[in-house]
Amino acid sequence: MLRATGPWCLLLLLAAPLAAEPAVGVNMMESEPLFAGGVQFYLAHHHEFQTRLFDGARTRANREGLFTIDHQLGLGVNWGVPRVIPGEWTLSAVVPIVLRDFRTVTQGGVVGDQLHGIGDVTLGARMRYLWWVPGGDRGGEGASLNLACVATLPTGDNNADRDGQRLPRDIQLGDGAVGLTFAHISAYSRNRLELISTTQFTWRSVGVGRSNFDFGDSFAHDLEVKYRVIQEKFPGNTMFLMLGLAWQRTDFDRDDGVRAKNSGGQELILTPKIQWHPLPWWEMKAKFEVILWREVNGIQLGSELSMRASISYRF
Repeated sequence: MLRATGPWCLLLLLAAPLAAEPAVGVNMMESEPLFAGGVQFYLAHHHEFQTRLFDGARTRANREGLFTIDHQLGLGVNWGVPRVIPGEWTLSAVVPIVLRDFRTVTQGGVVGDQLHGIGDVTLGARMRYLWWVPGGDRGGEGASLNLACVATLPTGDNNADRDGQRLPRDIQLGDGAVGLTFAHISAYSRNRLELISTTQFTWRSVGVGRSNFDFGDSFAHDLEVKYRVIQEKFPGNTMFLMLGLAWQRTDFDRDDGVRAKNSGGQELILTPKIQWHPLPWWEMKAKFEVILWREVNGIQLGSELSMRASISYRF
């Protein structure tokens, strides 16, 4: 086994990723609800790699070659609830299958291997509680206000070990905790252009079972411009291009009530997206996350780029 050559390596044991919503959740935070009674099935793939070591806002030499390469495959469904209750509701569920290659630090030194299995299952509910359309000669204009709640359940394994040493929590397939994300989504559209603002707060419980580990809560805000570049007569194809800017701050984690100093931080993310409907009932999406600025607490591995692609069918 390779041994850690620097004392800073042990500081990575409690590092946690900056993440607020499911990596393979599709349309769980959209401003437009699924039509009443409609069902949408989707397959999503999320890829992320972390190879850069951050110390505060600066990078530092990664002499041990630490990394995490993540592939997640999501099998999900969205359901538009029939209008028997106030508001326009969409319910969602996604099951992630995770393949994770890593080289990380345990109490025994540096170890590299692979994990695979089911991650944390996510359930969501979204409601459009206000919908405004002016009518008249302003038929291409409208606005909406929406609320969403996403629950992450501790279904993924969080007790994996190598050489008798438990792997760090950010390497595990699951968090071992319940997470709740509350979001408010505002949207304004006029003709081909749409502006979307999303604010969300994520709370994660103290670990279930015998764990007293408490992941840090997070707050995020996202502004997005969405433009319809192709719009053909029904049932022709439609294409959207989106560009978003997101800021996210995550609090320190706590282990047995003690602050884990190498956890949490904040980052600014550019999020270009493309959405294509070759037919009204088919949807294809691609999303990229490019880190513009990051400042972490202590020393942590950080992602360089993440991407998600999905295909869905609704009926």
